[in-house]
Parts: sequence; structure tokens; C-alpha cells
Amino acid sequence: FHQGYLYESTGRYGNSSLREVELSTGAITRSVALNESLFGEGLALVDSTLIQLTWKNNTALVWNLSDFTLLGNLSYDGEGWGLCNDGEHLIMSNGTDVLTVRNPDNFSIIREIQVINGGSPQSLLNELECDEEYIWANIWGNKSFIRINSTTGYVDQVIDAGSLLEDESVSGTGVLNGIAITDSGEFLLTGKNWPKVFKVNLLPTPGSSPDNGSSDTSSDSNNSSGQAGQSSGTEGETSIINKIISLVLMLVVGTMIITATVLMIRLNRQGQTHKGTRSPMRGGEEDER
Repeated sequence: FHQGYLYESTGRYGNSSLREVELSTGAITRSVALNESLFGEGLALVDSTLIQLTWKNNTALVWNLSDFTLLGNLSYDGEGWGLCNDGEHLIMSNGTDVLTVRNPDNFSIIREIQVINGGSPQSLLNELECDEEYIWANIWGNKSFIRINSTTGYVDQVIDAGSLLEDESVSGTGVLNGIAITDSGEFLLTGKNWPKVFKVNLLPTPGSSPDNGSSDTSSDSNNSSGQAGQSSGTEGETSIINKIISLVLMLVVGTMIITATVLMIRLNRQGQTHKGTRSPMRGGEEDER
């Protein structure tokens, strides 16, 4: 997300693209198709360029933000899944439990982050969104997404986004796989072939359940900007806060608010698989991952 526009990387062989979407209307304002041999994956904004991963081609495409011209490419080993920019480095996922921190200029690996959730390695890390010292990650094929401490690798929050899949327009489409954060701290969530982007505010529910991770990490007690809720605990213990997702449904031709356990704000839009700018929004299965 950048200056009112959502930049998306869409997937599938023969259908992958890079596109710019005006968030207020859902209109696709710019788009460029990838070569049919490429499967678009995670996307991150770096200065005046967009860096787009590909799934199995070991290549990241570097695009000019202003006119979508291809400036070059960067190489990496293994699969490309999610990508985000923490303000200094790029952080990349490949479907395992290990994230790589990379130099944005040459894509070399600076360090690795093993992600631990509840004392066990968390694999299938997919879509990424960097948020100050945290990394938000979608778990492939799961209704939840998690917050990772980028220093320790420990998960300190788990968000259940299952209520999104209950929306009739999303039912029968694909998995949750897109996360972006607006300048005001709202989350933009979408998924494979979803026709909508959901604007989400996270609110804490009373109480929390401890996540007993490794004994060498202390819990986080600070909130990121624009987010409600906090982790609490003592040395060796992190807390996962159960959240209520407050969603506001924004229609292109008006706004309708539905109050239930959640407030849903739906943004009607054309869609394939979506991927946010500082993060990817991706799609799945063998030739349509």
C-alpha cells in the first residue's frame, strides 16, 4: 500500500501480473503481464522500485514504480513466496519455517530467522507484511495470520481471520493470502481469487492465553502503531492475544455497516489472487499456487 494505491502481484502461470489498484474505488489503474513462464509471488516497495518474487524461477523482478518498466532482476536460491521491506532490509519467505533477511540491492542473505510458534517451528510461512520490528505472516492454507518478533523469531500474536471466509462473496474461492497495512494502521486482507479486499481493525478480547515458547525469549509488551492489544508475560513466556476482527464493508457505490460479532467493511473490486505492496498476496496449488 502506497499513497492511496494497493500494488499487487497476481499469480498462476499465464495469468501473473503486476498491477496498481486505487483503493477507494477498486479500479485497476495500471497493469503489466509477466512472461507466461513466470508465476508471480511476493511484492515489496523499495524506494522508487517494486521488487516482485517468482515462485520457482529463482528470480525477483525489479520494476520502476512510476511507469512499470522492468529495470532488471535479482537471483536467489529456492522458491519465492512472500516479501516485505522493514525499512532497511527485505525479508523473504519460501514456505518453510525460516525467513531470510536480504540486502535490497543485491538480494544477498544477511541472516536467517527461524520462526517459533508455541515452542515448535512454524512452517508454511507465506504472505509477509513488515510492521516496524514485527513481521505479519499468513500461514499457507490456514485461516489465521501471525505476528513475529523479527529479532527473536517468536510468534507473539495469532489472529483468527476465519470470519472473512464466511462472507458469501468469498465462499468457494481460495485461501487467505494477502496482507497490507495502511498509513493509519488498518489491515487490508484478501485472498486467492477474492473479489474483495477487507479493511480490518484488530481489537483485543478480554484475557489472553500464554504461549510457552523457548526459555530464552521474553514477551513483548508494546503495541505496534495502529494496532490494539498487547502481549504480556514473563521471561520465557509469550502471550497470544485472542482478537475480534472488526471489519467495515466498503462498497464502491456506498457504505453499508453490518453489526454482529464483527463489523465488516468490504471493498468490492475485480480480482485474481492479490498481493500487497510491502507484502505479497499470493495464490496456490501446483500450477496455480
